[in-house]
Amino acid sequence: MNSYHNRAVLVTGGAGFIGSHLIEELIRRNARATVVDDLSTGFVSNLASVADQIDFRKLDLGRDDPRSLLAEGEFDTIFHLAGHANVPESVQEPRRDLEKNLLGAFNLLEAVRYLAPQTKVLFASSAAVYGESSGKPFQEDDPVVPVAPYGVSKLAAERYMDVYARSYDLRTASLRLFPVYGPRSKAHVVYDFMCKISDNSDELFIHGDGTQVRDFTYVTDAVEAFLTIAEESPLRGEVYNVAAGEPISIRNLAQMICEKMSVAPRFAYSGTVGPGVSRAWSADVSRLQSLGYRPCVPLADGLIDTVAWFREEMTMT
Repeated sequence: MNSYHNRAVLVTGGAGFIGSHLIEELIRRNARATVVDDLSTGFVSNLASVADQIDFRKLDLGRDDPRSLLAEGEFDTIFHLAGHANVPESVQEPRRDLEKNLLGAFNLLEAVRYLAPQTKVLFASSAAVYGESSGKPFQEDDPVVPVAPYGVSKLAAERYMDVYARSYDLRTASLRLFPVYGPRSKAHVVYDFMCKISDNSDELFIHGDGTQVRDFTYVTDAVEAFLTIAEESPLRGEVYNVAAGEPISIRNLAQMICEKMSVAPRFAYSGTVGPGVSRAWSADVSRLQSLGYRPCVPLADGLIDTVAWFREEMTMT
């Protein structure tokens, strides 16, 4: 396990789903952690277990200048997870998506360039940069043709990470996250299915025809990917796919979730997918594995923990 004892780290979007899990692990490794979040989608409650061990700053990186924060002290690593992570909403509000994803990353890079050029910067990108699949697992060197504004903003931010590494000698890397699930995620397909099943255990409505394929990563494995890349990669602007290498159809995912929730609803399909949504996302993760990364939580086990969290949430609301 990489030691972060007394090392200063900054996690943007740290009150969000993945960010809060990352913060908890960094605190467990004895880091001195600062969290930046505008709380537009994150929740202070996500940080309840570490609230007295972190420095929290409410900041919108798309609009606020982070230079004063970086001037306060030297961060060893910045994990940049702040942003807008919703494909359909990016189609409806492309300007908001651009401000949250691209301008936030750009403002952060500018601050690092002038005030902390030795600080590591790891950017949470997305598999959405690839666009439609040819049927084979995506490799990092494959063509990138995003089909929604969200993918465009993430890809543009990736390019800035790469260019700033080459032009200004910054230490950067981008993680192309395939779908991440787990406790505290209140969006996307796993959470959506659990909510629908909770509301109606007789019928489950599924967008598309159920043959869409995704490669899901449990949140603690995603956290480990960030930490592995921060410590083991060259940090010269490279990109890494982050996935479990366990692709599954949406229909089979729905069946697994139903089993974990002890229900057997009828499946009803829309027959079509929304604009900007790719039919198949699976990943070649050999580049990440070359750094020593191995996912530890199989989908079946991760769903058990996620359903348990969901049920607890339901009893509290």
